[in-house]
Amino acid sequence: MTEVKFYDNMDDELLKFAVIITKAKNKYVFCKHKDRNTWEIPGGYREQGENIMDTARR
Repeated sequence: MTEVKFYDNMDDELLKFAVIITKAKNKYVFCKHKDRNTWEIPGGYREQGENIMDTARR
């Protein structure tokens, strides 16, 4: 089993990807993965030199 940890603060340079968990109209938002037949939480890997907030917006 994988351990999940939550942090209040994190050094920005250590962040490698962004995951967005949100609700709209009292329902959670999921996206259909383009290469798999699965519904997933929106997110993506951070590109080199990219601001983590820009990663999340993308």
